[in-house]
Amino acid sequence: MTRISLKIVGASGQGINSIGEIVAKGLKRAGYCVFGYREYPSLIKGGHASYQLDCSNDRVRSAETKVNAVMALNHHGLEHNLADVKESGVLIHLTPEWKFSPEDQKLLRSRKSTVIAIPLEEILKRLGAKPILGNVLLAAFLWAALGQDKDELKALVGERFAKKKNLLELNMKCIEEGFSYTDPAAGRVSVTLPSSDPVWKDHLLVTGSQAMGLGAMHAGVRLYAGYPMTPSSPLLSFIADLQNQTGMVLKQAEDEITAAQIVTGAMFMGARALTATSGGGFDLMSETLSLNGILENPTVFVLAQRPGPATGLPTWTAQGDLLMAIHTAHGEFARCVLAVSDSQDAFDLMPVAFNLAEEFQISVIVLTDKQVAEALYTQTPFDQTKVKVERGKLVTDPAALKELKGTDRYDPNVKDGISLRWLPGSNAATYCAQGDEHNADGTVDETAKNAKEQMEKRMRKLESLKQALPEPELWKIENGKGRITNESPLLDCLIVGWGSSKDTVLDALADEKFGGKRIGYLHFTYLWPLKTERLQALAKKAKKIILVEQNYQGQLGVLIRQECGLEINEKILKYDGRPFFVDELIELIRAKLSFPTID
Repeated sequence: MTRISLKIVGASGQGINSIGEIVAKGLKRAGYCVFGYREYPSLIKGGHASYQLDCSNDRVRSAETKVNAVMALNHHGLEHNLADVKESGVLIHLTPEWKFSPEDQKLLRSRKSTVIAIPLEEILKRLGAKPILGNVLLAAFLWAALGQDKDELKALVGERFAKKKNLLELNMKCIEEGFSYTDPAAGRVSVTLPSSDPVWKDHLLVTGSQAMGLGAMHAGVRLYAGYPMTPSSPLLSFIADLQNQTGMVLKQAEDEITAAQIVTGAMFMGARALTATSGGGFDLMSETLSLNGILENPTVFVLAQRPGPATGLPTWTAQGDLLMAIHTAHGEFARCVLAVSDSQDAFDLMPVAFNLAEEFQISVIVLTDKQVAEALYTQTPFDQTKVKVERGKLVTDPAALKELKGTDRYDPNVKDGISLRWLPGSNAATYCAQGDEHNADGTVDETAKNAKEQMEKRMRKLESLKQALPEPELWKIENGKGRITNESPLLDCLIVGWGSSKDTVLDALADEKFGGKRIGYLHFTYLWPLKTERLQALAKKAKKIILVEQNYQGQLGVLIRQECGLEINEKILKYDGRPFFVDELIELIRAKLSFPTID
């Protein structure tokens, strides 16, 4: 696979995201698969930010550490990313007065880098344009270097800024200037793209948060309550943007406690409702999570992970909240934890989460992270016909409602632990829903016999749930393509992981450097209750097992050891706030397999 990586850098507030998305959309329309990766500080303006696009005529779903071209909107971005340019790469910047240090000059020469300095101030002064339009001018120069059509870029910019008609004319002039600019020393430069493939033209460009929002809508969610907290905020924003089209009730609560309580009440009344937060917000929601445990009230929480503890790194990524999701909140009660890995998962798993919540009358925690939430994916159009709504033992038939007794609600004798449920507002039997331990009709009952029966009744749901969940998926790489297999093959290496690391692992294993090695990737989507039978069977046939996670402890490894006693000694762990990059992961895996190092 031939991959081209482009990086737009500068300060927050310079329009980096706008231009990144415009270029991504243009490349997708031209027949390329695009993956977008963002970095930005926890500042409204200033600091160092970047938008990286990795594109190919084949599937690409991860970012590289080195890029073919860097476009720097300020000198800080220039300094910060100079070393990221590949051999024979291009460095384009807008500060001609900048003087490179002797060390930087030596590095640029050694890598045969082409440096282009566009006199931005001079051009903008001539056009009567503001500095913010430097991003459009830079994008136009890049678009020309990529050999793409100027009119297509004009159309894309026109779409993006259609509501700012006063700026459109200046934007078009900046495109003309950037597209036609020729460096006096270097002349016209080019960044060669691989041949295009029209199959990508009809794909979508979506972030993980957008896919999750669409999945929630198709799951029948009618209310969203939340409090902004990165990286869950894009989900709130996306649902808000579509509120007029969907008619969904949107409530920005005063805090996460209130958001969780609103969702609890809505689900109790029969309306599918969703909340999302990050680690600190989920701490505040944990008391409500416990309340839902004893109420046996279905709820869905999205937990978007970022590095902690405390405020930690608010705008970076991590997989550090797995054990928290499983164990947080006081008392013992059944719950389900699952994790999305990309935009497809983000869409597909939202209906699954709500169906599980209602079928088993439990809370379902959907783990995502900053990488999935904000990455830009080239996505096959979602299959909306697959979405089914399952409401479990919810009694709605009028005749059946008349037959109900109050003691049906928390009947301790049900074999699977799941008792009948019905909604308030009907003429059906009544029961009490409360946080005290209660008997079959919800009346407070602190006797030892009742406490034992109700605890065992609630916990039986965990075993019923475990039997219903799928086993982890085994991916095999053949001819550079990944596919899911039900086989149990002999393997030189079995890699085990979960969440957003999946796409980088699959991209890495598709690399020709692993040719001839039998390597499989076992991906866990359903993390609690954890099914380990397939892992144990594969472990017996694998020469080596490697755990890949973005946390310090190897939390999935801890869970596997707890549940089946299997100790995975070989680990590739990352916990610096950055995701795994594909070239980085290739070398880390090669080192574990005792391959020679590639310079």
